[in-house]
Amino acid sequence: MAKTNTLNGYICANGWEEALCQELVATKAGEHFYSPAPGLVIGESSSGGLRYEPVFASQWFPSCMEVEGESIADLIQALGNALDPILDQNPLPWTMHCFTPDLYTEDSTYYEFLSGRSALLHEKFMQRMAKYRRRALEKYVDWSAIDEKRPCLLIQAVLVDTGYLWVSAAKRLKTESGRFVPFMRSNSPGAVAHDPQAPCRSYYKLEEAWQVAGIYPRKGEVCVDLGAAPGGWTWAALKRGARVVAVDFADLKPHVENHPHCEHSLENGYAFMPARTVDWMFCDMIVKPLATLGLLDRWLEQKACRKFVVNVKFRGKQPESILTAIEELRQKHQIPHLIVKHLYYDRNEITLIGSL
Repeated sequence: MAKTNTLNGYICANGWEEALCQELVATKAGEHFYSPAPGLVIGESSSGGLRYEPVFASQWFPSCMEVEGESIADLIQALGNALDPILDQNPLPWTMHCFTPDLYTEDSTYYEFLSGRSALLHEKFMQRMAKYRRRALEKYVDWSAIDEKRPCLLIQAVLVDTGYLWVSAAKRLKTESGRFVPFMRSNSPGAVAHDPQAPCRSYYKLEEAWQVAGIYPRKGEVCVDLGAAPGGWTWAALKRGARVVAVDFADLKPHVENHPHCEHSLENGYAFMPARTVDWMFCDMIVKPLATLGLLDRWLEQKACRKFVVNVKFRGKQPESILTAIEELRQKHQIPHLIVKHLYYDRNEITLIGSL
């Protein structure tokens, strides 16, 4: 049966639950956070805390409840008992998204044993609604068709075992960075379109970073890609009509090297500094985290770029000192717009997306 206490939660990539819990407590977004299942973190955050944008959260899961049932029929009945009072009073269009937490983890197989059960849960719940809650069903809009720009009630059902799920029912709210959460389908993981010409996997990191920030290079803008080889980030910018200085001693893929808007500079990416301010600086080099932040610090001191996307790589999964150093850098340069996220395509790294 559904428990009566209401909590707030977050979805994160598998393996990053402890880092997310520590971050939420350290930033005073709430307290008593714990992980009931891989990829899911639950705690007692305030409504104000929900407006904080955690680095390690991939999705918001507000006003959530635990639901259990021995069979799928029991689970549907318990889910209905939890949601009926909410849907009966709801004046807005509503939609429902059923999934397992590893939807937000690339290449995860942890929840393979639940493959197909999320879709079955959604199907059976909608059948129950059609039979017993037709009036509430009139406001339902399919997840793939709902207008993301209009107010709605978003129901998320996260299945973590055959007879155990967490459900969230909440209106969307605006975070401190101005983004609306919980995210809808356009921000779903893996939403970056496949490109058979992408030189490497890192191409998808930059595309996701732009998608998250909602800003992209424009035609004719000048970008510098530090440590560019084999050309994943350079290729992403070239596709959008930008002109790119790709800085690396190593080779670029031929279709990147030969692009008319690509200038391959055979120099040390860590030491490179443009003669005049450029529109974008990109950096995905494998160097120590404080060295990467030192590089960004120099670029900001020189006012060498207007926008940047920088990946800070680290070992282990407890990057508290790195987060502190990033915040110090933000304060030092008074960066007005900075998003710091562990993205879907990130591994042991954090992505910084900034504009000055």
